[in-house]
Amino acid sequence: MTRLLANHNHRAYTPTLTGLGERSHLLREDIDLSTHILDITQEFEYEDLDNVILVGHSYGGIVISGVAERIPDRIKRLVYLDGYIPEDGKTAFDLIPGLEENT
Repeated sequence: MTRLLANHNHRAYTPTLTGLGERSHLLREDIDLSTHILDITQEFEYEDLDNVILVGHSYGGIVISGVAERIPDRIKRLVYLDGYIPEDGKTAFDLIPGLEENT
């Protein structure tokens, strides 16, 4: 998808959240949604991004919603690509089937 967008003169960034994928070596017990929101907001800062169409897939839908709350002036549009859309008063554990909180 990144290459397709680039072929149409769009820039696409694909940051990996802390503790996942190539950043799995950073996994710790204290990593949570706030960490992942910070990952993306820092990408905006580092790359000096504005007027962004921010796409979230699956759990990423919850992440982009949090990013939009923190830096709404830098986001043009949110796209939930088969992503979870958070609801007031609900947590990821309420929205994602099979996700269980470690107690």
